[in-house]
Amino acid sequence: MVHLWEDGILKGIIPLSEGWKKYRSFLIGIVIAIIYLWAIRGTETSISNFAKGIPNMVDFVKRMFPPDLSNIGKFLLKAIETLQMAIVGSTIGALIAFPLSFLAARNIMPRKMVYQAIRTLFDIFRGINEIVWGLIYVSMVGLGPFPGVLALATHVCGALGRYFSESIETADPELVNAITATGANKIQVIARGIVPQIKPLFINYSLYYLENNFRAATVLGLVGAGGIGMELITSMRLFKSREVLTILIIMVGTVMLIDRLSAAIRKRVVGIKKIA
Repeated sequence: MVHLWEDGILKGIIPLSEGWKKYRSFLIGIVIAIIYLWAIRGTETSISNFAKGIPNMVDFVKRMFPPDLSNIGKFLLKAIETLQMAIVGSTIGALIAFPLSFLAARNIMPRKMVYQAIRTLFDIFRGINEIVWGLIYVSMVGLGPFPGVLALATHVCGALGRYFSESIETADPELVNAITATGANKIQVIARGIVPQIKPLFINYSLYYLENNFRAATVLGLVGAGGIGMELITSMRLFKSREVLTILIIMVGTVMLIDRLSAAIRKRVVGIKKIA
């Protein structure tokens, strides 16, 4: 907000005199405080209410131990199904987002209508939560993991498309111009001048959303879109707290495994170097 003020965006609304500039930080602080107070009161956020709920929280945690391992085989199979949903959904979303992102980059697409249309499409895809997409696809293709894959792919396409296009816009224009000067066509310029520059960002974003999609896929079980989330909801509804703990352990362990594998891939492909 301070930068917006300094850049003159708000000058057309309130003229800035020297005396006004002197107190602008103070006034901006007051505005921010009012916004937070308004948000806190609107959400009924209360430390006292949270403190009152601590005994119930402690009781719930106590009832979760020790974890119930009697159905761990079934839970592991559902975790694998969730991972499969994340892999397929992330891959489909990334493959669709990659070519479309070049149409949504200002330095590649000169036609404003096409640029705005693809950007709007990305905003629609990522602006709707995975659960809502899950509900839509469950009503279309029925229960199971497939609507979960479609929901993840749709959301990822919008999110990665936005990140990819913004990465493309940061490509070094001098390198692009140098390749263009050699007589290269548009496809060659993209392949040799832009993709090598943004490849690390593409990989990082894709790996991040693979990990994120596993977590999102677990929540999709709420709407019947398959995965370990359905087992988690069933156990919670039946008040099987020990099974809930088992499922949570499996979920956290899988996320940690994905994180380690992603780090290894980034180190191998991107080439992370230690600072001496």
